[in-house]
Amino acid sequence: MKGKAAIVLLSCTLFACAQPAPSTPPPASPPPPAPPAAAPPSLAHNVVTIRAVNCDAFLSLSEDDRASASMFYIGYTASRRGRRTIDIAEVEGLEAAALGYCAAHPDQPAATAFMKAFSDNGR
Repeated sequence: MKGKAAIVLLSCTLFACAQPAPSTPPPASPPPPAPPAAAPPSLAHNVVTIRAVNCDAFLSLSEDDRASASMFYIGYTASRRGRRTIDIAEVEGLEAAALGYCAAHPDQPAATAFMKAFSDNGR
């Protein structure tokens, strides 16, 4: 019996001396919080006096901006003239007439050019 006790005692001693099994690594620290999203760039308030834009400034716009401004002025002029509809087929002719007027009178207001384009086209 002493032999059995010695084996158990020796086993316990060896077990106590054995290196502990590696434990699971500590959980990784959470990633740092994401920086706050950048605020969208604020659009500058560019106030435009509709009747004060001269033809020279209008003609100096890029082609896309000039086309957008032309559509605005066509609608603006139609409204001032009391029109409730615009025939899409007229738009190209009205724009061409206004651009021609602007080329000939760069110091005049663009609104005047579109009013003249409507008048010259019998509208």
